[in-house]
Amino acid sequence: MSTNAMFTAVTGMDTFGRAISVVADNIANANTTGYKSETAHFGDLVSGYMTGGALTTKAEGIGSTLLGTTTDLTTGASVSSGNWSDLMIQGNGYFKVNDAVNTASYYTRDGSFHIDDDGYFVNMNGFQVLDINGDPVQIEADPTNPVYNSYTVDDHGNIYGINGTGKTKIAQVGVTTFTNPEGLIRNGSNLYVAGDTGATGTTAVAGEGWAGTIVTGSLEGSNVDLAKEMVNLILYQSDFVANSKSIDTANQMIQTVTNLIR
Repeated sequence: MSTNAMFTAVTGMDTFGRAISVVADNIANANTTGYKSETAHFGDLVSGYMTGGALTTKAEGIGSTLLGTTTDLTTGASVSSGNWSDLMIQGNGYFKVNDAVNTASYYTRDGSFHIDDDGYFVNMNGFQVLDINGDPVQIEADPTNPVYNSYTVDDHGNIYGINGTGKTKIAQVGVTTFTNPEGLIRNGSNLYVAGDTGATGTTAVAGEGWAGTIVTGSLEGSNVDLAKEMVNLILYQSDFVANSKSIDTANQMIQTVTNLIR
């Protein structure tokens, strides 16, 4: 029985240790642009059955496990930057960016964009932002000799160049929506890839259907609730310590039995 108690306590320590890692990741990304917080979900472990009241059988528990995590997809607070190329999706949807070197596509809520040396609209990784047709957005054909003096973006993602002759539409940034955004898989650097359960993304016009509108000059902040995370951290730490105490108690029981045999 003592060894069973030890095993049960070990599963508890492992479960809450992993849950603390989830909370720590949320806290570490409290200021990460477009970050979505994760919530840990727990489950019990069962090894077999034992006799219960009225000659019924009951499942015998042997500890706990971390079943997985779910993502809070609510939009984070708007953080004003004043930079025309910083874009935020107010509502559903993701920007689609393409790694031209590895020909790989990703999705992101991080709209920290700028114009690269080749005149393309890119994110902080240098990946090209795609338009509503799935093509890279190129702002200037020759950045060393720009055609426009300034730029602006409307809530439908239309990018306009402004010069002495007026305002000209350059491109329209696409917004990709998913039937099950929970199916997206985190890839690091604020990027996601479509998982098997995420279904195929659909490129839409910002402000139409499920796609959110685009806000220029702002970025989406993290949706991490630090107060909530600190409470969870205290709870999980207490549970971890309680399970470690169970191991101490089980060890004392084993020592007592060993001394009786001697």
